[in-house]
Amino acid sequence: MKKDVSILIVHYNTPKLLRQTLKGIFAMQSAASFEVIVVDNNPNMRVDELVRGEFPEVKLLVSDQNVGFGNGMNLAIANANGRYFFVFNPDIAITDHALDELMKYMDAHQDVGMVAPRLSNPDGSLQSSCYRFMGPEIILYRRIPLLAKLPFAKKAVDQYLMKDWNHTETQDVDYVLGAAMFVRREAYEAVGGFDPNYFIYFEDQDWCRRFWRAGWRVVYHPKANFVHYHRRETAEGGFFGQMLNPLTRKQMKSAIYYYRKYRGEKHPRG
Repeated sequence: MKKDVSILIVHYNTPKLLRQTLKGIFAMQSAASFEVIVVDNNPNMRVDELVRGEFPEVKLLVSDQNVGFGNGMNLAIANANGRYFFVFNPDIAITDHALDELMKYMDAHQDVGMVAPRLSNPDGSLQSSCYRFMGPEIILYRRIPLLAKLPFAKKAVDQYLMKDWNHTETQDVDYVLGAAMFVRREAYEAVGGFDPNYFIYFEDQDWCRRFWRAGWRVVYHPKANFVHYHRRETAEGGFFGQMLNPLTRKQMKSAIYYYRKYRGEKHPRG
């Protein structure tokens, strides 16, 4: 039977948070009908027994290798039957009726292809989750401490993070964090899934860019609020420690691919 929403989770290395997230999903108050699909994406940290044992209602897909975030999500979407797809991280706490709010907004705005909620830190403070498209210089400004302190660099990063904007208002944005993306099925069918050439990082920015290119709006809607237990693993440690982090190398590879792919292209929002 077709559901209103397919909640899609790719799991890699946070089994305790996944358990709490699934508990929260099935305990939440919501008028929406939904299914939950979990992609078990880490052969070295399986969660199949956990999911099957505690959450038999979950549709579990076991990947024989780590295929990356975007490819894992593409696998989940291919097995989803909802009117909407909710790309959802396994480290997010869902709140009562937040799912209804996202669905209500999308039902009322047929030209919106993707909407994202407000994400809060565990202490209730605002977490950065909507952005302007990133120029390559922003990567350097955020990683090199000496550069980060310079006024022009700080101004550029603040603009990228949309710190000049009121995050209590619903508004079109360039792109949203891949941790929580509520997507219209028809828009997905027009745009396609995540670009499989990204293993991790930049796939969310790429996807939103393609939504805008295809004429679908991407919207930040803070009336729906979720708590995200997030940390930027590639930003931990000093500069040289970051450069030695395998995740940083994957991020750099994704960045190179992204900027080559869109070299010379105008801003897709016009």
